[in-house]
Amino acid sequence: MREVRLSPQGDFDNAARAYAHITAHPLTAAMGAEIAGVRLGHDLAPEAFDEIRDALWRHKMVFLRDQHLTHSEHEAFSARFGPFAVDAYTQGVEGHRNVHPLIKEADTKTKALFGSGWHTDSPFLDEPPSVTILRAVQVPPYGGDTTWADTQLAWRMLSPAMQAMLQPLKVHMSAEANVATQERISGKPMAFANDDRRSSALQGNFHPLVRTHPFTGLPSLYVDEVYAVGIEGMTEAESRPILDFLTRHITQAGFTCRLRWEPGMIAMWDNRAALHLAPNDYDGFRREMYRTTMAGERPE
Repeated sequence: MREVRLSPQGDFDNAARAYAHITAHPLTAAMGAEIAGVRLGHDLAPEAFDEIRDALWRHKMVFLRDQHLTHSEHEAFSARFGPFAVDAYTQGVEGHRNVHPLIKEADTKTKALFGSGWHTDSPFLDEPPSVTILRAVQVPPYGGDTTWADTQLAWRMLSPAMQAMLQPLKVHMSAEANVATQERISGKPMAFANDDRRSSALQGNFHPLVRTHPFTGLPSLYVDEVYAVGIEGMTEAESRPILDFLTRHITQAGFTCRLRWEPGMIAMWDNRAALHLAPNDYDGFRREMYRTTMAGERPE
């Protein structure tokens, strides 16, 4: 068994870098960091944004407190990462089509909740999203946390033999199984932005099971609990144990960080290098969030 090193060096290297315009405080040994010293408004200096982006690539998830951005500020900050992604499920708010509401009312009672289950955003697309930026407006007094898992760290912690076996494989990412489950639980069709996006999500795409980050060059596992439905060239009986093992491996507690939301908080994460989970554990409380998602590239 490999030695697990919980230190600022080696496999668990989540130590902060020194920056000129921001400070980054690591959240756990595995991943995540709190960014302080800036506000993400229209007057954010380009140099400060560059440091936030660098911290995001390093820590996979970063968050800032007490931002209280408007839709316009949220959209403008997000646009600094590049073009916006196409959202398969929801429409944007009026006047800000790239800002998507994620709202659960206090009287909503359902076991089928958007975001539950370990996943990366929309991997069934030909070019899955890169960065997701989530803003909290109203949050429950408890519950409603989000947890992330570091897929680059999970890759590094596999044995060389396992890495060699996985390297050439392609994973089938599709929303078909998840949609069927959600519709079975709710008893009604799952909402999509339009019929074309539903068809695209159900068909899905084959992507490298081990993908390379376009900016850092680091490999990561591209597997999740919700959308990874098979492996190219394998039967269900052959592929399912591999996918289940990898999901358990990625999401073990030592590879994760967890955020308790506050009003005004902004969190952003790199879908190329992290999975996330949002449990449905706050019935009776209202939760109002807004999300932007940035366009990515075809995984390689």
